[in-house]
Amino acid sequence: MSDMRIDRRPLAMPDPLPDFDAFVVAGNVCPGLDASLRWLADALDGRQGRRPVVLVPGNVEFWDGRPKDESLRRCRILAEDLGITLLSDTALRVEDGNGSGVHFVGSTLWTDWALHGRKAATLARGYARHHHRDNGRIAVAEGVPYRPHDAAGAHARSRAFIEDVLLSIKVTAQGFGLSPTALVEDVRPGDRAVVVTHHAPSRASLCSRLSPDACEPWISAACASDVEDVMRMWAAPAAWIHGHVLSPADYAVGRCRVVANPRPRTIGTDTFDPAFVVEV
Repeated sequence: MSDMRIDRRPLAMPDPLPDFDAFVVAGNVCPGLDASLRWLADALDGRQGRRPVVLVPGNVEFWDGRPKDESLRRCRILAEDLGITLLSDTALRVEDGNGSGVHFVGSTLWTDWALHGRKAATLARGYARHHHRDNGRIAVAEGVPYRPHDAAGAHARSRAFIEDVLLSIKVTAQGFGLSPTALVEDVRPGDRAVVVTHHAPSRASLCSRLSPDACEPWISAACASDVEDVMRMWAAPAAWIHGHVLSPADYAVGRCRVVANPRPRTIGTDTFDPAFVVEV
C-alpha cells in the first residue's frame, strides 16, 4: 500500500491481517518520517509477528522541516527500534520458505524530470521551482530548500544503486559467485528481486483512467520517471511496487509486474485495498 496520508483522515489496518510474507509500504504515510514509522508500528500493534515490515520514504515523509539526510539518519535508528525496515537505497532479503528468497530493493527514486524527454526536463524543473510543494517543505540543510535539480541528482544515484543491486542479485543467483564488491550479501540460487520505490517508474502508471497525455507535463514529470529499460534488462526484477499515483496500477513491462495500491485522496473512491497481496 501507499499514499495513506493518515494526517488527512484515519485508516485502520485490516483485522485480521491477510496472509503475507512481507508488508510493503511505498511511502507517503504522513508528514514526517518518524511519524510515519510510529504510526505503522502502532497500527500493526505487533500483529505482523516476525514477518518484516518495509517502508520506503515518500516525498511527504520529508515534510518535517529537518534536513533530509538528518531525518534519514535519525529514523534508521528509530525504524530498527520499532522493528521496521527502512529502505532508502538499501535492500532486504526475505526467505520464501522454499530455500530461496526475495530481495526488496528500496529507494524513493525522486524523479529526473525527463519523462517527456531531456529537452522538456529543463522546462519541467523551471515550473517545479515555482509550483512544486516539495520546494518549501523539504530541506537539504538548515535554510536550504530541496530543489528540482537536487531531486534529479538523487534520481541518478538511486537508479545506479537499483541497477547495480539487481545485477548483483541476478549474477549470484545464477551461480556465478558473489563479487567482493557486490552491494548485497547473502544471495542464494533461485533468489529474485522486487524493487520498491515511491515515485512511479513509468508513465503507464499515471492517469490510469485517462490518457497519460492528459496530465499536465510538469506534474506528470514530478510523479514518474521512465526507467522501463531497467525492467527489460537481463537482471530485471520480478516486480516493481510504487506509490505517488492517484489510482491503482497493475501491468507488465517485459517480465516485470508493476503494481501500485494507493489510497485515493477523495472519500468514496473505492479503489484502495488495504489487504492487497502480490505474489512473486
